[in-house]
Amino acid sequence: MMTDMPVSSTRSIAGAILLDLAVSSLFAWDVFVPVLGRELDVSRASLAVTFSVGLVGFTAGVLGGGRLADRVAPRRLAVGTALGAAAGLACAAVASSLLAVVLSFGALLGLATGTGYATAVRVAGAVTTRRGLALGLVVSAYAGGTVVVAPVAAVLLDVVGRAGTLGVLAIGTAATVLVAAMLLPAQAPPRPDPSSRRGPVYSGTTLRLWLAFGLGSAPGLAAFAHAGALAGGPHTAALAVALLSAGNFGGRLVVGPLSDRLSRPVAMHLTAATLVVACVALALTDSRAVSLAALLVLGTQYGALSALTPAAAADRFPTDRLGATYGVVFTSWGLAGLSAPLFAGHAANQLGWHQVYAVFLVPAAVSWLAVAVPSLGLSSPAR
Repeated sequence: MMTDMPVSSTRSIAGAILLDLAVSSLFAWDVFVPVLGRELDVSRASLAVTFSVGLVGFTAGVLGGGRLADRVAPRRLAVGTALGAAAGLACAAVASSLLAVVLSFGALLGLATGTGYATAVRVAGAVTTRRGLALGLVVSAYAGGTVVVAPVAAVLLDVVGRAGTLGVLAIGTAATVLVAAMLLPAQAPPRPDPSSRRGPVYSGTTLRLWLAFGLGSAPGLAAFAHAGALAGGPHTAALAVALLSAGNFGGRLVVGPLSDRLSRPVAMHLTAATLVVACVALALTDSRAVSLAALLVLGTQYGALSALTPAAAADRFPTDRLGATYGVVFTSWGLAGLSAPLFAGHAANQLGWHQVYAVFLVPAAVSWLAVAVPSLGLSSPAR
């Protein structure tokens, strides 16, 4: 798939894929909730704080890690990620209180995961040919990692318990990330002009990408949190989550490379239109089959946007400021991840799920408008 890239680029992308694949344990959190609830004698609602802190940590890791990725060798950042992720999982394995779990699995693992994700995206965004393919492979590896980790962890929990499972994950994560580190560049990214500015690019384009990513992600993030309710009840929750996850993975893997052929702006317009279609379907239908199909479409849109946003940023911004700028853009995802599920849950109690996704048509439309503004310049070459 990547034979037209230089050997060094192919090796680096392989390392970035492996890195993202390895640091996906944070999003397998729900597997650990029942056993932690029993062992620590705390409610699911109380444990939910851990994942919220994890999202904040993940976002902060991408924000700070993106800045570091513009200056520090990817191999060094990967080694730091391995140490942080392993420490977070190991401490969660022996945690005896909710606070300890929040600090270890939430804060520490979240920060390490975000740093690893930012490093992988920065490496993939620096390639000069088939950038959409490179980023599609890297970000789909992150989604695919959770699909692998979650069922493995569920089996291990029955065999070796919470401490053993998290210990195995700590060792496996560290080992895999260290292998990835050997494939990543050992040199810091070059600076084309030593006198040029560092840090993120703050511009109208940055703001529009920020809006497009955050508002365009919100309906999908809410659906992941409330999949069972949207699909018609608890008995269809597993199928709903599976469809969302399949769409998420497929959207990242397919639409990233497709955007190399269609152009990034065209792909982003199609993705924005897909979001509107999914929201309309969920707002109008009472059919379980249609709702499930709409969730598959919504998952695909969310995955596609997750691949297209860093690709658009890499097209538009200077490579030596890409990590920092993408980190700023990514904060909109963090805000959406914290607020959209909360809003959807409360609004559904008052209005019902049809009205919730009718309301979500507003951010979907604004997200599309942000893409449509001519000055966004998504097809402009990096400066």
